[in-house]
Amino acid sequence: MPPSVVPGLNFRDFHLLAPHTILALWGLVVVMVDVTILRGQGDDERRLATGRLALLGTLGALAASFVPLVIRFDLLGLARHINMAGIDYATQADPYFFFGTLADDLLTQSFNVILLAMLVLVVGLSLTWSFTESWGEYHALLLWSTVGMMLLTASEELLTLFLSLEMMTVCLYLLTAFEKQKRRSVEAGFKYFVYGSVSSALFLFGLSLVYGLTGTTRFVAIHQALSPFPGQESGLSGNLAGMTAVLLVLVGFGFKVASVPFHQWAPDAYEGAPAPVSAWIATGSKVASVVAMMKVLLHALGPWASPAASVVRPGWIGVVVVLAAASMTYGNFAALAQRNLKRLLAYSSIAHGGYLLVGIAAAGLSTHRQESAGSVLYYLVIYAASTLGAFAVAAWLARDKQGEDVEDLNGLASQYPGLATCILILMLSLIGIPPMAGFFGKLYMFMEALNQDGGQAVRLAFIWLVGLGLLNSVVSAFYYVRILRAMFLRPPGAVSFAPPSAGIALPIVLGAAIVIGFGILPGPLVNLMKGAAVPMLSSVEAPIEPVGPTTAPPR
Repeated sequence: MPPSVVPGLNFRDFHLLAPHTILALWGLVVVMVDVTILRGQGDDERRLATGRLALLGTLGALAASFVPLVIRFDLLGLARHINMAGIDYATQADPYFFFGTLADDLLTQSFNVILLAMLVLVVGLSLTWSFTESWGEYHALLLWSTVGMMLLTASEELLTLFLSLEMMTVCLYLLTAFEKQKRRSVEAGFKYFVYGSVSSALFLFGLSLVYGLTGTTRFVAIHQALSPFPGQESGLSGNLAGMTAVLLVLVGFGFKVASVPFHQWAPDAYEGAPAPVSAWIATGSKVASVVAMMKVLLHALGPWASPAASVVRPGWIGVVVVLAAASMTYGNFAALAQRNLKRLLAYSSIAHGGYLLVGIAAAGLSTHRQESAGSVLYYLVIYAASTLGAFAVAAWLARDKQGEDVEDLNGLASQYPGLATCILILMLSLIGIPPMAGFFGKLYMFMEALNQDGGQAVRLAFIWLVGLGLLNSVVSAFYYVRILRAMFLRPPGAVSFAPPSAGIALPIVLGAAIVIGFGILPGPLVNLMKGAAVPMLSSVEAPIEPVGPTTAPPR
């Protein structure tokens, strides 16, 4: 590969990081306002003031993230007129910036908007009731964790990916323990930290092995270094260091997406954390981690997926298939025994992580990789919308019932039939009942898993995996229906629900609208996600514009 001259920084690099910069600096503004202007005020006043200030910064970052999508699709007919800093955004190829460590492609732009939209709902949910005294620090950590998630989805090399991942998780460790008056919150934060620290150490060791074997940290260059020569068999046969690297990388990602057997932290963290934080871990963190996992496995380590026509010989496909089967089965069956709503949703999240791994495994072998990867991204967005609405119900319970058991939902439909109907729609989508979008998400992923062009062994393995996924979808109906039975068939409890605030109602209503809308008309979101999947599947070296001399001496 011919040497490339590393470009210097220019205005474009900082312009493309505008949303990240807004959030990072706004977190400092929120903390400073809290400890100066709001000092001495009551807890409710500080909660509302810092929350609204954080919401203002989030909306500003959302506007800055939405502009590239408006220009890319020429939504306002303005693309041909916009040329900031000498850049024609309508015709320029997707840029790599900051020395090729970050990308500003359709994948990054789309998920920046998705993550920031979810953050708006989480901040609004945090305004619902008082669960801490450190409101400035709380909202700042929410903003900073989002910066880590956005950088994670934009990462194009291993060091940037690891640092972004750690920035996100360190903020989440602290947020989990923010309900200091409850012992279980501090305990949950400590468990999350211990498990996360160990997995991060193993993950970093795996990344260092990948660097040692390839001599580079860039995804594109790793892919090229691992690609077999003509006549050479692909995969990891006889490569002990490569096998170790793959296993350690999967340990790190397995922890982030809470797949079995790296899930032990999830039920305790979800139960102990404040409901908005649990929602953010289950949605924002999982969305960013799954996107990063797909970029590393499907792009950088794509040549190590598996030898042709095999899922049992050395390669990461076989390991992912086992993780998917274990996560789906354990998550769903463990959820059957849960009485606490947040623990139930934690095990549900583990099971949905298993469904997503089915799609990732299929994309690793499929000859229609764009469709397979796009179906995973589509399901990921629908899962996030449904789960965020479900955790809004948990926040409602914490505010009005001072509890989180499923039985605390008794009689909700008789008091608020409209919201109960929206919750019904969310639960049906999580089960996978048509015409909800959750059904079509599973359908697309499972069909791609069955549509394999490999040998008989490959098709047989994926048939069994999809069959197991369908069986687990049936099992999941039993614990989701328990929630519906409590709302619709049980009499109200002694303590009634107070009217929900906008922060509670909006995630529930919006989530229901999304799963209904993209269930009836899935095409726009499916096509967008297929387009977003293209950059993570590309094996073409990103163009780098030289700065200074146009040639470089050979190495």
